Amino acid sequence: DARNPWAHEVLAEHGYRYSSSVAPVAHDHYGWPEAPRFAFRPVAGSPLIEIPVTTAKIAGRRFAAGGGGFFRVLPYALSRWAIRQVNEREGRPAVFYFHPWEIDPEQPRVADASLRSRLRHYTSLAGMHGKLERLLDEFRWGRMDALALREAAQIA
Repeated sequence: DARNPWAHEVLAEHGYRYSSSVAPVAHDHYGWPEAPRFAFRPVAGSPLIEIPVTTAKIAGRRFAAGGGGFFRVLPYALSRWAIRQVNEREGRPAVFYFHPWEIDPEQPRVADASLRSRLRHYTSLAGMHGKLERLLDEFRWGRMDALALREAAQIA
């Protein structure tokens, strides 16, 4: 987020060509709401591009729509609407992610985690696999390296 711009500089110094580390939203644990919603160059003079995770716009505000807890906890219809908004109305590819632990409803539980952490981490784990299958069936997906090449050419 905006607190650690050095991270992009380190990635660029080590030869990385792209990153998808920015969530251009406000959140209590992460987020960089001022960041562009789509690919940008975070380090001047470097080939590194940042491809932010997908956000949707509702009433002029940005909302996370590219996976993780938002996908797992909220109704599938909201993710479908958001991805279509980005793909069809804005003509951009959606960038989606999930954590491997989100498809393991039998994972060990942290006994002393706060209620907030337990709700964020364990809610709707059992339904994640089915939601991902729907997402894969309903939309066409590609590889990040191919997207990075295409985006880099457009913002060169």
